[in-house]
Amino acid sequence: MKYVILFFGIISILLVTFINFYPEEFKKTVYNIFNNQEYILASPNEYFIDKNFKYINNYTDDPKNKEELLEYIYYVLNTGSEYADGECDKKYKNCLNDLQILANDETTLSILNNFVHPFNSFSQITFTYNEYGKFSIIIEHIYSEEEIAKINYVVEDIIKNEITDKMTTTEKIKSIHDYIINNTKYDELKSKNIQDDTYKSNTAYGVFIEGYGICSGYSDAMSILLNKLNIENYKISNNNHIWNLVNVNDVWVHLDATWDDPVSKINQNRDTYFLISNDALEALDDKTHSYNKNIYFEAY
Repeated sequence: MKYVILFFGIISILLVTFINFYPEEFKKTVYNIFNNQEYILASPNEYFIDKNFKYINNYTDDPKNKEELLEYIYYVLNTGSEYADGECDKKYKNCLNDLQILANDETTLSILNNFVHPFNSFSQITFTYNEYGKFSIIIEHIYSEEEIAKINYVVEDIIKNEITDKMTTTEKIKSIHDYIINNTKYDELKSKNIQDDTYKSNTAYGVFIEGYGICSGYSDAMSILLNKLNIENYKISNNNHIWNLVNVNDVWVHLDATWDDPVSKINQNRDTYFLISNDALEALDDKTHSYNKNIYFEAY
């Protein structure tokens, strides 16, 4: 019995010593004991883009710096998950500060939508985190499951009726480009008042289902069809406009179905912005296609 008492006496002394000399480590130990739940890791869905771009990569390990933290967030978005957990590397001292900065940086977060499949893009993203570098990401998506199902039904029909195996890549892109233009009207109401909800023209649902679109709807519709054809692409945006960048035979070119759609009698050229080079785009000098070359590296 005396040995048992002695044993617990020694343990008590060691515990008190540990608490006194390493209070933060003790706090972490207690936290880990009572919060030892399994973390939910994001798993890719069928719309996952299994490619890395010059601006952003898919990163799945514990982030060690702000760049890797952003790339982890991108990976979670890219998977189409509604929720995922993460944890910063123990040596990442600025983790909490960087998390707070990114959580409030709407511009940087919204740019990530350009590099994921439209069906995985978010309308709202929320972060929770603690002082030990553990965090959670909660995502609300732009497209509902019902909308995705309806869009996919139309997309399958377009591919079946508009595309053949004998077509070249350029011919396939021209076919879907013309389909979108022929079956979509530019939504003047929403272009003048973004809050107008007559049509969901800011999304591919407006283009494919309702027949109305603005630039975000046109570019999403184009991206969905390009991805269906396994043609590498992403979207380019600035404060006023969004369009597509497409990889054709290992050359990145611009495509803007919105501006190729003849909205008025003046704008009747359907191919001005069809698969044009960066030099050609800049030569047009239309004041609406400027972009950040520190983000969209493939464009130039």
